[in-house]
Amino acid sequence: MLIKEQSSWCFEDRISPTKGRLILEVMDLYTDQQFIDIHLKNFLKLNIKRGDLNTNLPFIASPLSNSGEESSIIVLTVNLGDLNTYPKAMDSNNDLRHVKLELEYLNIKPGFEKKPFQLRWRNPTGYISTTRIDGPTQHEYSIMLPKGMKLDKTKSSPLLYYILLSTVGELQLTIKYVEKIEGNEIYHLLINEKDYEEQFEILKNPEVTFYLTYSVSNKSIYIILFPVFSVMMLTFASTLFIPALTQFLTASVVLTLNLIEFFSILIPQTIVLFPFTYYYIDSRRRDFEVPFNRFTESVILLSILVLLLNIILLSATYLKPFNIIHMF
Repeated sequence: MLIKEQSSWCFEDRISPTKGRLILEVMDLYTDQQFIDIHLKNFLKLNIKRGDLNTNLPFIASPLSNSGEESSIIVLTVNLGDLNTYPKAMDSNNDLRHVKLELEYLNIKPGFEKKPFQLRWRNPTGYISTTRIDGPTQHEYSIMLPKGMKLDKTKSSPLLYYILLSTVGELQLTIKYVEKIEGNEIYHLLINEKDYEEQFEILKNPEVTFYLTYSVSNKSIYIILFPVFSVMMLTFASTLFIPALTQFLTASVVLTLNLIEFFSILIPQTIVLFPFTYYYIDSRRRDFEVPFNRFTESVILLSILVLLLNIILLSATYLKPFNIIHMF
């Protein structure tokens, strides 16, 4: 006999360099079997532990014999070891043992969907996630987001809805606590107390299927600071490029800007652009998610190129290291 009593879930979303979700499922079972089967799909780096002793349990993986959509499901036969080392179930009239398992694995197909770019969105960057959860569940969920991102708080996010036979319903989730670890924000969610009491029988039904859905956005500082500021840097650098190029090509004409005026523009450009570029590179190195990243990178590289051209044109016009150029 095997009874899946409840599970709690912790999700860690990852969207770069590739999309994935690290899942920790803590599963409470009642069983009198030494070998039990667990079904999983789309997983890597699987580790199964005995929760009370924090020791690894051996398992054998084999494909599910059914065909069709479920053909990608893998059956994991887990060896629990000596059942006498597990605590007895609350009902002393049977021989069931209370087994707590910790399954940690990487889901390589998390099903993230990019947000549609619509004006009605207050923040159109980020993604929408919908996760399927089978079987009875606890009232708590934890979600760790990529660095520089936040959970949207709307009527439909976060939301938990269920399907049981022909019944479909919703359970409201509340963000009870937010903690920050090395730049990642972890959201701890609880099912609304009233919903939990009213739908308790559904929450504990072994045939129920849940879908956890939530929306994630980049924080405003990353939307404004990097893409917008990079465009400002390019505009700032370009203000010197046109007059510098003009004076380089018309060296015989009386110069419209003197050397001091050129440096009064060039030095602020350099002072602002290089620290900004360093901050951008350091943020990416620490895995912070920057919206419109390719666009931002291209604009920063173009800004640096324009700045270097300004320096070259300035040297050729005033310091004359390339006089040979004017011979052509």
